[in-house]
Amino acid sequence: MGQLMRNRRRATRLGAIEREILEELSFGDMLVGFLCSARSTRRMYTIASERAKHRYRTQRAFDRLAAQGFIRREGEYATISGTGRLLLGQTIADVRKKLDDKKWDGKWRIVTFDIPERFRSYRNQIRAILKRAGFIKLQQSTWIFPHECEELTKLIKENTRIARHVLYGVLERIENGASLRRAFKLT
Repeated sequence: MGQLMRNRRRATRLGAIEREILEELSFGDMLVGFLCSARSTRRMYTIASERAKHRYRTQRAFDRLAAQGFIRREGEYATISGTGRLLLGQTIADVRKKLDDKKWDGKWRIVTFDIPERFRSYRNQIRAILKRAGFIKLQQSTWIFPHECEELTKLIKENTRIARHVLYGVLERIENGASLRRAFKLT
C-alpha cells in the first residue's frame, strides 16, 4: 500500500510543459462554459475588442521600436539591438540616479518574473539588469525599488519571448518596510 501511494505521488508531479498543456486544455473548457452562459455573446465581443485594441497598440509600439532601431526582428521573434542595449543602459543609469536625487513618494515598485527554464539566459539577464539598476531582491524572482521605474520594466519586456512572464506593480505598504527604507537609505 505504501509503495502505491509513493508511485501515485510521483505520477502527480508535473513539469512545466505538462502544466502548460493542462492550463491550455482547461482554458478551452472554461471558454465553452462561458459561451454557454447567459449574456456571454456581448461579453465575448467586448473581450475580443479589448484584446484586438491591445494587440494593435502593442504592434504599433513594436513597429516604432523597430523603425528606431532599438529592436531587431528575427523571424517571428524579436531581440534588442545594440542601440536598444545602449538605451537600456541609459535607462538603468537614470533609475540609479533617482536613488540619490529624487524624494521618495512612499510607494514601492515591484518587478516579478516567472520565466520558463527554456529562457534561462533571459532570466539571468533580467536579474543582472535589476541589480545594476539598484533593485533589492525580496524573494527568488521578486525585486523591489522605491522610485518610478516603469520605463525600465517596459524595456525589459521588449523581448517578445518573455514579456508575458514579467509583471510590474506599485505597492503603498509592505511588511518589513522599515528595513527596506534603511536598505535604500530612505530614513
